[in-house]
Amino acid sequence: MARGGVKQSTAGAPVEGPWALPEGWHWERIETVAPVNPRRVRDGLADETEVAFVPMASVQAGTGGIDVTTRRAVGLVRKGFTRFGPGDVLFAKITPCMENGKIAIVPDVPAGTGFGSTEFHVLSPKDVTSKYLYYWVSQRGFRETAEFNMTGTAGQKRVPTDFMRDALIPVPPLEVQAAIVVRIDELFAEVDDGEAALALARDDLATWRKALLKAAVTGELTADWRAANPPAEAGADLSARILADRASVAVTRLGKRRDKAPEDVTPSQQRLMWAAPEGWTWMQLGTFSFVTKLAGFEYTKFVRYDDDGDLRVIKAENAGLQGFKETDYSRIKSSSVAELTRSRLHGGELLMVFVGAGTGNVAIVPDGEDFFLGPNIGMVRVETDIVSPRYVELFLRSPVGKALATVAMKAVAQPSLSMGTIRQIPILLPPAAEQDEILRRLEHALLATTDCVTDIRDQQTYATTLRQSILAAAFRGDLA
Repeated sequence: MARGGVKQSTAGAPVEGPWALPEGWHWERIETVAPVNPRRVRDGLADETEVAFVPMASVQAGTGGIDVTTRRAVGLVRKGFTRFGPGDVLFAKITPCMENGKIAIVPDVPAGTGFGSTEFHVLSPKDVTSKYLYYWVSQRGFRETAEFNMTGTAGQKRVPTDFMRDALIPVPPLEVQAAIVVRIDELFAEVDDGEAALALARDDLATWRKALLKAAVTGELTADWRAANPPAEAGADLSARILADRASVAVTRLGKRRDKAPEDVTPSQQRLMWAAPEGWTWMQLGTFSFVTKLAGFEYTKFVRYDDDGDLRVIKAENAGLQGFKETDYSRIKSSSVAELTRSRLHGGELLMVFVGAGTGNVAIVPDGEDFFLGPNIGMVRVETDIVSPRYVELFLRSPVGKALATVAMKAVAQPSLSMGTIRQIPILLPPAAEQDEILRRLEHALLATTDCVTDIRDQQTYATTLRQSILAAAFRGDLA
């Protein structure tokens, strides 16, 4: 018996497999019907002849897609790479490519031969068709068994050649194989149509959410409410009241502020601004908020990660496209950062990523257990009760807010925002009562979209499961 309990044939005779097969079918070792990594005879090609070259990246995960357009001279790849030919099945043997389903059938290639990564097993069909073999080894069950039989160290584990050779495959007559492949293709095409419809629905939903956020922060969403509830003061009066309230609240709550006034709005930002609705006002983020980050020298001097720490460390990864994301937190002890009071988070603060791929992402710190401000993410503490941090978060997440933040970004090695440019971002603020109405309407609408997203995700998971069920039925003989 081979590794993992796989039965081997003796003298090439068919063997008993894991389940009974229809009449005319039999179990065989893959090596018997599709030699694994076969030795190829010399091709007689000149060294300068260009042939297809397939690195691991050229095989798509889970789809069977393969790109054979890359060319290399035979003399450069004849030694040290894996040789294959048209109709061969490439099976990634290294983790995580194997688990992800990097498997493909080689199409016609120039000179009838090609070369690729040494991390492929090559299965050369002899008594089975290429597509039939591809579907068999693409099954989740086959790949899970292959994963169980991997050898090597973590990150470098591979499927042994012996496993692939000794693994069993049900072999029906060739005409039955062809009929099975046709039926699988037909059923998969129907699943493809369903998945395409789900993807379109998901994209439409994302577009609708963006439009909803834009309508909310431009005043369109609550135009009817505003007509029924005319503002009691002009936008300029609202600005003055916010500034006065900020000054008194900040002193009362936080003592002396160590903050800077924002620079003037940039011309690029001015071009993105428009006349505020009645009672609304444009104000820069730094005029009503305290903006800070954990200084680099503070981070290296004070922050020491400790699995038993009582503070969870907030990092850039916690601010996602749709708000706050829970992660496997790093932890520190509050005693080790006792001096860094500005970086202690108690819930309700607004986070903004200021460097890297997620620059501009925002999230509200959840209430409850205290957090600590980590690297690559800034904290914005709204210092007036007239402005809702939740409203500011939604404004910055909207297409309007993203555009105003994007034009302030620097992009040398990677996108970045300074604390100064964050303070500078203009925010369109409605009166407090209208902020509440906007948030109420948004919460109701976004809750419905969340349910839709969950339904779409469930249907996509079902589609994946359905594919596996189709394959299982095919290899039991139920589709022939």
